[in-house]
Amino acid sequence: MKRKLLIAVPLLCLVGFFAWWFRPKHETLGEAFVSERSVTLWGRVAQVREPLGMLHYGDRVSIIARRNDNVEVRTAAGAVGWVDARNLMDPVLWQRSVKLLNQVRTMPVQARGRTKTATNLHVEPGRATPRLYHFSRGVPVEIVGRATADWVQSMEEKDSSGEPAETKKEDWFLVRGLATRPPGENASRAAEANTTTQPGDQTVPISGWVIGRFIELDLPDAVREGAASANLRPLAWFELNRVSDPSGDKPQYLVAAARGPEGQACDFSALRVYTWYPKKSRYETAFIENNLCGQLPVRVGKGPKGEPEFRFRVMDNIKEERVYRLNQTVVRRVREANDSTAKRSSVRTAKPTTKQ
Repeated sequence: MKRKLLIAVPLLCLVGFFAWWFRPKHETLGEAFVSERSVTLWGRVAQVREPLGMLHYGDRVSIIARRNDNVEVRTAAGAVGWVDARNLMDPVLWQRSVKLLNQVRTMPVQARGRTKTATNLHVEPGRATPRLYHFSRGVPVEIVGRATADWVQSMEEKDSSGEPAETKKEDWFLVRGLATRPPGENASRAAEANTTTQPGDQTVPISGWVIGRFIELDLPDAVREGAASANLRPLAWFELNRVSDPSGDKPQYLVAAARGPEGQACDFSALRVYTWYPKKSRYETAFIENNLCGQLPVRVGKGPKGEPEFRFRVMDNIKEERVYRLNQTVVRRVREANDSTAKRSSVRTAKPTTKQ
């Protein structure tokens, strides 16, 4: 009996060793990141299948196997299942998205708006560039930059301009937003777009480029009415300050806008300042400047005496920076010591009763 045990014990140990050595290895084909708001993790690839759980934007997974358009993945929690490969982003593109988000975190907001329709978020301007995310309709975004790219006609859009498609450009906006929304939140319009992650809401900040005309700007009434009467297309607006009024404090606005079609080289070509006129209880155009070739961002701050101040660069050879200050309802350009090369521009202070 002892002799049998002496033979069986080493044999069992040897079998156990080989079973451990030849165990299935957790080898992977690489890593990927979820690129959609939510993705179902399926138990198998078949018409009849059961869901194992949900993945969300930014979740990292390990790829175990590939089968046509599906990949088998392992989540950080150890769950294994199948997802559509089109809902995943490779690590290189993910790092580009992280870098872009870090770049725009401190950029000043130029405008706020919401998506008019479901639209893709890209890593660069242009419809052929890699896609980072898909926004649904009514998602609030903050606009921090603008660029142009070649216009590409989609099946849903008809071009009536007559301009050759190969020469036409379209506006793209660099935006900040949220990749997911709290459960049960509706898309009702708010006075101000919320792109800030709240505690416990499972949201993830995201940044990228979207087609400009797919964004509906949340314009204040004074800005919308003033721009419409002057046939302007607002691109950015800012609250300079607030003035007292019997009906409550009234904000005064700076607007950077353009005329004509999108795709122009200049970010904006006109400025307007709308101030509150207490005697007639309405907004008036207090300042007009045309024929600009301005570059975003416009930065708003305070002058040496606490007066509202704004500055931006002109898209010329020397990237000239212009500085303006508002004193009550009068806007003046500040000529600094090194500004001797500045040229005269089409600037005038509007009469209080003029709407332009």
